[in-house]
Amino acid sequence: MQFSRPLKSSAHCLPSPDGAYIATIIQAKLIIRTTRSLQATRAIPLPAAFSTSISNFLWSPSSQRILLSSDNTIRVFSAVTPQYSATIASPTSETTKAVYISFGASHDEVLVFSDFGLKLTIFNLTTSTSIDIPAPKLFLPGNAAKGYGYRPRTQQLALLSRGSGKDVISLHSKETYKVFRSWNPDTIDAQVLSWSPDGKWLAVIESAAQGHRILFYTADGHLFKAWTGPRPAADEKDIDCGAGVKTIEWSVDGRQLAVGDYSQRVTILSTANFSEAMRLDHSTTIRPDGIHIWQEQLKATQSGLERSYNLQTQVTCPPTAASSTPAPETKSGIVSIAIDASGTLIASRCENLPTTVFIWDSSSKILKAVLIQHSPIARATWHPTINEVLVIRCEGEESKGVAYVWEPSWEEPKIVNFGSQLPEGKIMGKAVIRWLRTSDSGSPALFFSDTHDCILASISEAGATDVDLPWKDAEEKAVDIYGQLEESPLVLVPAEKGKATARQIMDNEPTITTFGALEDVDDTFHFKR
Repeated sequence: MQFSRPLKSSAHCLPSPDGAYIATIIQAKLIIRTTRSLQATRAIPLPAAFSTSISNFLWSPSSQRILLSSDNTIRVFSAVTPQYSATIASPTSETTKAVYISFGASHDEVLVFSDFGLKLTIFNLTTSTSIDIPAPKLFLPGNAAKGYGYRPRTQQLALLSRGSGKDVISLHSKETYKVFRSWNPDTIDAQVLSWSPDGKWLAVIESAAQGHRILFYTADGHLFKAWTGPRPAADEKDIDCGAGVKTIEWSVDGRQLAVGDYSQRVTILSTANFSEAMRLDHSTTIRPDGIHIWQEQLKATQSGLERSYNLQTQVTCPPTAASSTPAPETKSGIVSIAIDASGTLIASRCENLPTTVFIWDSSSKILKAVLIQHSPIARATWHPTINEVLVIRCEGEESKGVAYVWEPSWEEPKIVNFGSQLPEGKIMGKAVIRWLRTSDSGSPALFFSDTHDCILASISEAGATDVDLPWKDAEEKAVDIYGQLEESPLVLVPAEKGKATARQIMDNEPTITTFGALEDVDDTFHFKR
């Protein structure tokens, strides 16, 4: 494992989707660093009142724009064009507030969902115009993204709305957002709308209370097939009376759709005709017959908890959810499904087995590995571009700052403890761990941040010299935004004080001169509702 030096961070710190930049808000400034050098290239001043009330902080999918918002102001900055900034003042009417904000079809569009589902407003930052679409059905932060989607490649908007007591699906043209087709799907209470990655299919998922039902439409809105549930097993009775779909996941190439319901089953559909191609059953008893069963072990030492994995050779029963939970609130079903970049491996989790991840090989239709953690799992995510590499995050204070990485060719899963790399060895506030997407590095890399520190990690052997690290230029002297050579932070620590600590290095990083007040930027777009 190889780690970068710690960087100053805050509660708002995220890498760009392409992994080229890291954006952080520190002391009323938006700091943008390049991953390659870890040096700050821009420092954008923010109004003090705005910087302390930021509720949204996100990158555009293009990795060129950064959006920040408070209750009544949205600001957009460019990571590549210093002169660019945009401000949307009062994006909703005075009687409502914005409850969900995101980028639209491009980084020149901003979507704003108003409270109570009154409207969806699309702001065009290039033309300084806005378009209102009334009554989106899903508008809260937890479900708004499930109610709309842009078709891959053509960027046409599909939107789920509600009118006259019926679900409505509308298709909108790119940029103009004119409706070119709308219809009432055969649903009582649709909950999810999702495009396939290849843009050929639009899936509409009925509420689980109405049983298994997914409607598949062609890109122009014509019904192709209604899927009404998996084939019942021999021991299953009255499957039609049970709860329906809980979660879905498309493969990257769009050839498969994984469907999880409220049983312990994942059904794989082939998108050639949306018929059942495979069934994955999650058992509470796992036999190590050709399956690697890895169980996390914790050992208390003087320096803290020591974590390791043991390969189980006997029949194993993963821990189940607490049995004391009242029956009406008992959690069940498939809580998450993730398909790797190759479309071959599937990672799934069950509500009643909160500490366990099942990894399936869809090509051979077998269970390949099982990872049993000490704490409940918060998320399991495949690397976006590197095949067959999975990272697991767990819940709980003792698991903050710890990532578990699995790859089928390794002798055992790797455990990455970011807390051991911090200046004081302690995680401060909420911890964020996610994949760092890079085009140059052949080894997978992780991004970590808490409210004080930010660190990058390469999943490679310590001391390896043949690895192209994402921060490979970090040891070279950087050039600041005015073309002047910055002093290395290492020389700013007095020699007589002995070895420099990581905290000293961080606190003595060179200050970047900013461009001046935000209002002085020449090429600023300011849009007021």
